[in-house]
Amino acid sequence: MPDSGFGRSKRLLTKTAYKAVFDDSPYRVSHRNLLMLARPNGSKEARLGLIVAKKNVRLAVKRNRIKRVVRDSFRLNQQTLETLDIIFLARRGLDRLEPAVQHKLLLDSWRKLSRQISKVEKA
Repeated sequence: MPDSGFGRSKRLLTKTAYKAVFDDSPYRVSHRNLLMLARPNGSKEARLGLIVAKKNVRLAVKRNRIKRVVRDSFRLNQQTLETLDIIFLARRGLDRLEPAVQHKLLLDSWRKLSRQISKVEKA
């Protein structure tokens, strides 16, 4: 298995990187509890940015838990998302789901995102 860590090269780190995804995101996966925006990044590996706002998830413990679950899910599915910059946004209610349910929801979202990419590549 390739490197499945979450080092600096796998993260969106700068304001400009986030802005680029927000301004031009041809791929989006929306759910009542989350939103994923993605765009091709031109490099060989996927990068992830997390936004879990205090407005949507009040307790820091729950925000940290959500980020941990998202990072873990990303690590397991990053091979299918090879060349994307992805922003994950938590919406209200995500913290009320059990971590196993969050993981399943994320798995479904990664699959939807890869289907969108394969549709565009075929066209």
